[in-house]
Amino acid sequence: MIRKTLLALLLSTTAPAVAAAAAPAEAPAAPGTSEADVRALLDRAEALEAQVSALQKQVNDLKAQVDRGPTPSWKGAPQLEDKGSGFSFKPKGFAQFDAGYVSTPGPERSGTVGGLNYNNLGWNGRARRLVIGAEGTLPGGFGYNVEFNFAQGTVDYEDIVLTYQRPKSPIKVTIGNFYPLSSLETMTSSRLTSFLERASFTDAFNYNRRLGAAVALLDPKDDLYTLTAGLFGQEINNTAFNRTGWQASIRGTYSPKLGDARLHLGANFQHRVAQRDAQNVQYRARPFTQVTDQRFVDTGLIAADGDDIAGIELGAVVKSLHLAAEAQQVWVRGYRPGQSFGPNNGAAGGLFYAGNPNFRAAYVEAGYYLTGESRGYKGGRWDRGKVLHPFDKGGWGAIQVNGRVDYLDLGDRVAGASLAAPDFVNGGKQLGYQLSVIWNPIDYIRFQAQYARASFEGGPRAATVAPGSTDPVDERDFDVDTFAVRAQVEF
Repeated sequence: MIRKTLLALLLSTTAPAVAAAAAPAEAPAAPGTSEADVRALLDRAEALEAQVSALQKQVNDLKAQVDRGPTPSWKGAPQLEDKGSGFSFKPKGFAQFDAGYVSTPGPERSGTVGGLNYNNLGWNGRARRLVIGAEGTLPGGFGYNVEFNFAQGTVDYEDIVLTYQRPKSPIKVTIGNFYPLSSLETMTSSRLTSFLERASFTDAFNYNRRLGAAVALLDPKDDLYTLTAGLFGQEINNTAFNRTGWQASIRGTYSPKLGDARLHLGANFQHRVAQRDAQNVQYRARPFTQVTDQRFVDTGLIAADGDDIAGIELGAVVKSLHLAAEAQQVWVRGYRPGQSFGPNNGAAGGLFYAGNPNFRAAYVEAGYYLTGESRGYKGGRWDRGKVLHPFDKGGWGAIQVNGRVDYLDLGDRVAGASLAAPDFVNGGKQLGYQLSVIWNPIDYIRFQAQYARASFEGGPRAATVAPGSTDPVDERDFDVDTFAVRAQVEF
């Protein structure tokens, strides 16, 4: 290119010299236009063109290296991604700080009376979760998520999983430590729930992460359905080598769009088998907050092979309004009085009942964004919404109000007329009325306040709280008020 341009220029400048050569001899030729000079200029032009080509090649090579290398981005935390190879890495974590108050039912006392520790009621504060981890992808469709919880000065384990899903494939495999497909509320991250704690059945029915594997059939295009089945052992932090407890779970969801509404329909089922040397089950729950460790509903240990749990899920999002409702039933596979066990098996203190107890729980919830946002939903669970007017941009952030009624029944008559074992399980009933307000000034900061009124009937604390009542122990009622707040930050 340079050479051709220079040649044209030279021809235009040497044309007068050629004309002068045809004129009479007394007209001298223009200086610097000899054949040798032209040849030298052409050689220099060729050398310059070669240098420009070499420099262009170096620029192209550098650009290709940049395109292939990791590209930093920001998604609440720095993320490195090498799209060409399939590698990505993102550190993550969140912290939840709670403070609150739990009222004292009945007369004021000190110490532990009737199994109720009065010193653990009243005001309290704690770090609910302090989670640090990382997530990312690996070549070939593999992914990972690792989370450790350092709250209360100990190391606990959140999701620690390896996943496999090819791009646009409807099949996803998950292996590791994760929740075993138990409900909409349980499968939703605690960072995104409407209240400080999940529905009472999550606590009462012992929904904890377990080591296992699951295969899911998903809709990668429209996110219309999920169907997931898994097989699980025991908790990852179970230090015993006799890990003979296990469970099988299955959960399906269907979430069509009808106009402005996004619906959620779901069902789940779990078959759980108790560890062989501790063949028992126990169901109990805190009063809608974990600023106390006291439970007013508690079945105690029940000698059993395990249990079966079935649940149904309903939900909807219509612009700024969301609705949710779930119900679950537990069937205990209990052992009868006089049951004998092999040399390696036993009930480990569980009480023997004359029949198989059944327990149940349900909740219904409604929530509304006063600032116009919509609750997020993805993959059969609640997801993060987008703050429309962030506080740092001059807006108010996102403000959401929620109400819930939560019911838990842990009492059941299995035989006879007695109000104690082996005829009756006096675990008690808990009915909660909850209100919460959530403020997200920006996407990754949350402040939350919650009030709950818990009404109890029967249960193991009823005789202690209402000692002067003449009602049967399973009908004595009392109330507990709780108030709690949370500050949360994510990255």
